[in-house]
Amino acid sequence: MTKPWNILTQTSDTRLYEARAQLHQAAQLLAAAGISYLEARPDDSHTAMLWSPETNQFMSQAFGEDLSFQITLNPTNLSLSIIESGVSIQKLDLNGSSLKQVSEKLQSTLESLGLPENVFTMEKHYDLPDYPDNWETAFDTSDIDAFQVIASSYINAYSSLQEMASTDSQASDLLIWPHHFDLAYLITRAQDEQGNLSKSVGVGISPGDGSYTAPYYYVTAWPAPSVDQIPGELKSAGKWHTEGWVGMVLPLDQINSSSNASEQEMIVREFLLEALTVARSLTGDN
Repeated sequence: MTKPWNILTQTSDTRLYEARAQLHQAAQLLAAAGISYLEARPDDSHTAMLWSPETNQFMSQAFGEDLSFQITLNPTNLSLSIIESGVSIQKLDLNGSSLKQVSEKLQSTLESLGLPENVFTMEKHYDLPDYPDNWETAFDTSDIDAFQVIASSYINAYSSLQEMASTDSQASDLLIWPHHFDLAYLITRAQDEQGNLSKSVGVGISPGDGSYTAPYYYVTAWPAPSVDQIPGELKSAGKWHTEGWVGMVLPLDQINSSSNASEQEMIVREFLLEALTVARSLTGDN
């Protein structure tokens, strides 16, 4: 059953950027579990995170010898929990602590629970955006409204995207990727004779990046069309993005142009339905 829509409020880009910067860095603790304890996968999905619709939190993938451990992160207050066999056994609050301090505490706790010693690492093979660094600077979660806007964006997006992905036999799992921090799924449209992906559609939400500071939905076709192949303006509230990459986007300021929950949800739904239709036409008829 689809969850009620969380109203997205007007919040300044500066505040959203600062909240996102802290949340994105905190989420690396969950990605670190995959990097440290899981076998690397060619598509890098061992680093990806999951979203819990029950608790509205980020989750690491299951790890440990019997895959009984997970780590969760609450996006509204940056509290971290260690889960064993579905039960929270340890909580760590990031507010007032640095990423370095929390990572050391997390490693110590995991080792005390029987995980291998000196295996946990925060080293990663991808780069994060150029954020204010919280490695040795304490996290500050006092801007509750900004964190809530980002959290609500993920909550709403999971409900909308999961509904669409679950009815599409070509869709992948819905995952959160630690380098771009987007919640997304991939639609396989075609493969070559060797089974390699040759045409696809990406659907997701970004909490913000170098293109848009605030959260935005996106739908992209691959191979990407050139600018002169774009079929025209969208009828929904979305638009074509063409600077640096080509795709269809729905920025936050278009969603929260209405303060009504049902209207915001409809704005998103209309965009996703239209953009998916366009992307499918660009990648073939199957």
